[in-house]
Amino acid sequence: MKKALYFMPDISGFTKFVNNTEIEHGIHIIAELLELLIDSATINLELVEIEGDALFMFTSKIPDYGQLLEQTTAMLKKFHKHTKSYESKRICNCGSCRTTTNLELKFLVHYGDLAFIKVKDIVKPYGKDVIKIHSSLKNKVPVNEYILLTNNAYDLYKDNVDETWIKINESYNSKQLEYFYKNLENIQNNVELVDEKNEIKNKEISKPSITIKEDFDGNVQEIYTYISELKYRHLWDKEVKKIKFDENRVNRIGTQHNCILKVGNLNFETIANTTSDDLVYGENTKDLMFAKNFSYLIKLHKIDKNKTKVEVNLYLELNTLGAFMKSNIYRMIKKIWKNKLFELQLVLKNNSQIL
Repeated sequence: MKKALYFMPDISGFTKFVNNTEIEHGIHIIAELLELLIDSATINLELVEIEGDALFMFTSKIPDYGQLLEQTTAMLKKFHKHTKSYESKRICNCGSCRTTTNLELKFLVHYGDLAFIKVKDIVKPYGKDVIKIHSSLKNKVPVNEYILLTNNAYDLYKDNVDETWIKINESYNSKQLEYFYKNLENIQNNVELVDEKNEIKNKEISKPSITIKEDFDGNVQEIYTYISELKYRHLWDKEVKKIKFDENRVNRIGTQHNCILKVGNLNFETIANTTSDDLVYGENTKDLMFAKNFSYLIKLHKIDKNKTKVEVNLYLELNTLGAFMKSNIYRMIKKIWKNKLFELQLVLKNNSQIL
């Protein structure tokens, strides 16, 4: 019978979620990481199934010991580079986003027979060896990031393994299991981010062109969710007919979206102000008529549980023609943003059950 190496990268480490935003963001973050792992495959791995936070993969082109370790090392490095990069770019403080850097990755490897089952048009590996690798998920390895070899996989590579591999015996469903693991926790510590100062658009402008301040009846976190979650933008920004954005990604610094207006459209990029202790959300565009550049930052300061001070700072760099109409442009933009804030207060009053 044909042989296969069964391979399972498994993500763990998220906190328990308590609200819809955290659950939704957690799903998006895990999906990004699983896609990254799939794209990082270098040993002809075929994806069988996504199983929660894990990938079930196999290859009939059996890699040598060095290739197997290179695969796990490459995946771990990309995994932690992504989570560390996410931390530097995130704008959300929900449980999922806040604990992304706590995520961990382990690998389970088994060698055995390759048999398939076909149900309708679905063909998948099937049999006792598929059961064996899934059984190894219930192991009691005392470290958080590792590669585990079942006894069959260890026999395949036993001429290459060194003293860093540790043997464990334990029982599972009244059966004795023997496996070997190698601690990979040191890899995360060696992952360094490239300096991204030029890539991350943190807005630090000394003086805004226009400032609008209002007190809102509403919880500061609830208001922040409405302004930072693009799926809610249509509720309070009536200047926009439609917003095109990637619904499978969490909004963060550098995220881009397209606002379809009654006439034309504007491409925006998410920015933030890291110097503020308050919640701050902002965007930047170079598409605004009569302007070389336009940015806004919305700063939310908590007064009490259900009272928030909202400060909108607008930054306009007008082109030559815009400079001639500066007063009219400022007056128009200020009116537009006053209307946005009015609509946002109506949303808070009438639609808080959405969150």
